[in-house]
Amino acid sequence: MPLVSPAGRGRRGPQTPHDARPLGVMLLPRRLEDFALRSQAADLMRAPGIVVVEPARVSYEAYLRLPTGVGDGIAAIQARRLPLPGVPRLVIIFGPLQYPLARALLSMHPGCELWYVPVAAPRERSRGRRERVEELHLAAGARAALDFDVDALMAEDAFPASGWARVEGLGIESGRLGSERPDIIGP
Repeated sequence: MPLVSPAGRGRRGPQTPHDARPLGVMLLPRRLEDFALRSQAADLMRAPGIVVVEPARVSYEAYLRLPTGVGDGIAAIQARRLPLPGVPRLVIIFGPLQYPLARALLSMHPGCELWYVPVAAPRERSRGRRERVEELHLAAGARAALDFDVDALMAEDAFPASGWARVEGLGIESGRLGSERPDIIGP
């Protein structure tokens, strides 16, 4: 599972045939050790076709203090700089504050799906910031091809089997279906 940083390594060069493999991109909202859904995220991280993007040095919450256009511009720059080893077919976000970066990735890769896990963002004191979080939540929910119930996910120790089937349906290598996973019964 490749781990990339949103800061990236500068502009990407021309794509090679290897770069055409389908990817799932999981945006971690914080360090894995501090994440409430860490076992589900860790399960996804084991898939060869899932790339994990660590949180940037500047937190997602910090972007709420910036004017909307500035934050969106930074997200677009981050998306362009991500050194992805393939073509995203899926972006998974865990909360509304990740939506600007996800939206930038989706705009660069037509046909890419958004999966939304609406983990609550920390409550903001400012009314304007609370409204911005709510706008991002509604936009992410409207754009998502699949959204998850956080409580149902937390009750599981791993990513749900139905999600793995959809990952494979998008052409993303999971390394799981039809192999050693006892929770999925083959044909």
